[in-house]
Formats: sequence, structure tokens, C-alpha cells
Amino acid sequence: MDSKVKIIMNLLRTSTLLNRVGLKLVEGTDLASVQQWQLLGIIDRNEGISLAKLCEETLVTKQNITGLVERLRKAGVITTWTDSNDKRITRVGITSKGKETMEEMKPRTEMSNNTTFADFSEEELDMFDNMLERLVTSLLLESNVKEGKKE
Repeated sequence: MDSKVKIIMNLLRTSTLLNRVGLKLVEGTDLASVQQWQLLGIIDRNEGISLAKLCEETLVTKQNITGLVERLRKAGVITTWTDSNDKRITRVGITSKGKETMEEMKPRTEMSNNTTFADFSEEELDMFDNMLERLVTSLLLESNVKEGKKE
């Protein structure tokens, strides 16, 4: 089998397994999905982030981000407000309940990451991260070209 095909197949399998592991990690928390956890983490690191920037960070459509944000807001882990300088912009922040959820996730995440990456050296992890960043960039370019966008 062509190595490029093998890589794509392994990335798809990895995605499925990451979701499976992630679902186990969020069990018993205020989060219902890996996507909610990802979003909450981004919001936690970027207080007051706009919905547009969340879409850009997650590569998720505005419609999907709106639904995810609404579910997180109803769970009480985030809050939203209209930007005071531009009423068209909705901003998102984490609540104290959301911070508690992120604190609850830290030991779970650390343990899982240590197990997952136990067989990799720091040098290999850095190389792997670099390669994945390059792959994401390439896929974004390809995606934008096919959608008729310039970047």
C-alpha cells in the first residue's frame, strides 16, 4: 500500500481512537463530548474570544460553533456577551464552574497523555508535532483552494 494512503488511514484511525479515549476522559464531568472539552480549553486560554476566532481555531462552521457554545452556556461552564465596541461580535468567557471542570480534567489528561506518548522521545514528539502542523497547513490550503478561497 502507498505510504500516503497508509498515513491517511492511520490518521483516520487515530481520530476515532482519540475520540474514544476523550469520551472516557470527559465521563462524569459537565462536558458531553470531546468537542466541548476542546472548545472549553480554547476559551479557558483565550478569555473573551470571539465566535469567529473560535471557528478559526477549531475549523468548525459558525452554525456548529453556535450550537456547541449554547450547550456549554446551558451547562454553566461558559458565558457569552456582546462586544461593547462592535455589537455584531459575540464574545465567550469561562465561568468558575468551567474553570473547575478544566481543573478536574488536568490529572486525567496528564495521565492519558503520559500513557499515550510513553514510547516517544521529546525529539520524536517535537518532530511529530512539526509534521502534523505542516500537514494541517497543507490540508487548509487544499481545502481553501477547493472552496474557492484565497490564502
